[in-house]
Amino acid sequence: MSLREPSQNLIPNPSLENCPRKPRISERKIDANRRNAQSSTGPKTARGKQTSARNAIKHGLLAREVVITSGDGKEDLHDFERLMEGLWDDYKPVGTVEESLVQTIGACWWRKARTLRAENGEIRKRSDTSIADGMSPELDKANLALFLAGMNVDLFPVDNRADRSVPTADRWSKVQSVSNNLHAHPIGLLFQHALLQVAMDQITSAGSMSEKVHNKLVEINQTSDATFAIALASYRLALSECSQKTKVEGEPSESTENERADEIRRMMASLIEDQLKRTDMRQRDATERHRLRRDAEARRFSLPSTQAADKIIRYETHIDRQLYHAMDELERLQRLRQGEKVPPPLNVNLGREG
Repeated sequence: MSLREPSQNLIPNPSLENCPRKPRISERKIDANRRNAQSSTGPKTARGKQTSARNAIKHGLLAREVVITSGDGKEDLHDFERLMEGLWDDYKPVGTVEESLVQTIGACWWRKARTLRAENGEIRKRSDTSIADGMSPELDKANLALFLAGMNVDLFPVDNRADRSVPTADRWSKVQSVSNNLHAHPIGLLFQHALLQVAMDQITSAGSMSEKVHNKLVEINQTSDATFAIALASYRLALSECSQKTKVEGEPSESTENERADEIRRMMASLIEDQLKRTDMRQRDATERHRLRRDAEARRFSLPSTQAADKIIRYETHIDRQLYHAMDELERLQRLRQGEKVPPPLNVNLGREG
């Protein structure tokens, strides 16, 4: 009958009773093994340490799973390996338990770095979108002012009965608000600069600006820079009178009238040139104000939202507890291995019995 048959397995084999037993290890040998284990500190050479660290990383469960090695959130495995090599050099673990605790410490530090990246992402998401959202209303105001200036829209038509109840001061206040929006934003000031430059080119080439350009300059400046608007309108009126005036007896000669027109053109050109300088200065100031405002918005959103911060704090606190527990346990085991008398860890159970 074969030895694999069940009936044969149930019958004791007398020959086994005569086999020599393994000799028992003496207490002296056990003590010697313990002393040798306490004196062992792991690999000595740099190559040996690196190999040991690599093996722990390669074969350790925590080390394999903590690093995200694919996808959009991919992390650098070499950075984690360098971290583990440094921890291996610092702690010099001996045995599976100590190696596992060192892996836990490395995983905790790696996850703590991940919380910082998460916090950074929350701040970036909050600041990048919020700053743009905060600047949009001001940009909308400037674009609305440009639209109204270009469309010649009457904000309060006089023939509209619904608007007759609006006081005159309120009518002009709304016009002034549109004008101020145009002058407060770099885009609006860029538009005015371009319009002034067109007026200057027309005076230089044709001797006078067109009615459309003149009316537009007066409209956008009459409530924000009334002095410029009145002076511009006065110069154009005087220039028009000079060009339409006919030579009659007792009137100045034609050459004198031309000299007067040239003088008016020079004064008009000087007025526009001064306005161009002021517009450039306002544009620089407006650009700087917007830069400072964006910087202030960025600083205001330099913290994550309350909900995100609470989540990050809870996660980081959980990691810290794991980290400090692993560090304390590793220290306790290494001191025991070196022959020190270490009290057992204190565990406090706050639960109720019943």
